[in-house]
Amino acid sequence: MYLGIDNQAGFIYEGLGNPDTPVVPTPNVAQAKLIENEKDWLSLPTGISQSPFSWVFREDSFDAVTRTRRGRLYVSQQGEMQPHPRNVAPHPYEDPFWRQAGATGRQVKTLFTYTACQELLNRPNQGLGCTLALGAQMAASTWRIIQSELLTNGCVLVTLKALTAYGLVPELDIAKVDAEFKVSVTQAMERVLDSAFRESPISVIDHCRNAMTVLISRWLVQHKKHDRSILAADLGPIATLLQKPPYDLGCMANVASLVARLHSRGKGNEQHRFGLPAPVDEDAQLAIEALGFTLREVGWAR
Repeated sequence: MYLGIDNQAGFIYEGLGNPDTPVVPTPNVAQAKLIENEKDWLSLPTGISQSPFSWVFREDSFDAVTRTRRGRLYVSQQGEMQPHPRNVAPHPYEDPFWRQAGATGRQVKTLFTYTACQELLNRPNQGLGCTLALGAQMAASTWRIIQSELLTNGCVLVTLKALTAYGLVPELDIAKVDAEFKVSVTQAMERVLDSAFRESPISVIDHCRNAMTVLISRWLVQHKKHDRSILAADLGPIATLLQKPPYDLGCMANVASLVARLHSRGKGNEQHRFGLPAPVDEDAQLAIEALGFTLREVGWAR
């Protein structure tokens, strides 16, 4: 199954042997890139004209509640020039009365042409668990492939789950933070949001650990629950402090202790010493959720 994108109007065409049939209504189509390491983020496509050989994702459905998308993946054929002329049926949005059609009922359009991305199915587990970026360098979103299927027409249908800190971490209400702490708290939170699901799990956990340390220590000082020496403390000692009277903040102490331990797991010597596995994406997501819980607990969530 082929997909064609009109070089001039952006209309979408499809077909088994040639993308000659207009797709109505026009679906959402985005460029895509498989993210296999952090460096892949530096080589995202820059637009269909500048990066015509990237993967392409055609959306079939989107569920905002579950943050899932279903759609078909396509890839440029090896050795094929992009774009190139194709004989297609007149598009009803552009020529509803077929006035531009020739004797054969066709007209020539210059299309970027793609075929079903069966390359994904050749990867381990048919690509399940892989990270897929949708969009371009200017703006891209991150998704996890949670299901892949081969349709009867040869298309590769994938189900994607959104990977983003937004929704896991509530928005910071900066008005509730004292002026002297606004910059440090804002910067710590922004580092987490910028790194989430883009950097390595160890790096994301480290940013979450730093943000939780900044949040809790500044909150304690701002509300006069502790002297300013706590501003230099690490997350582990802060978690221990929260367990004791007069604080007795067991839940916040436990999630802080959890993130501190996850941070230690990222160290090679700790992995060797205790036989621990290296942190994975799910561990990073757990750290992000712990940060969101902490933000709500201290009352600085909008």
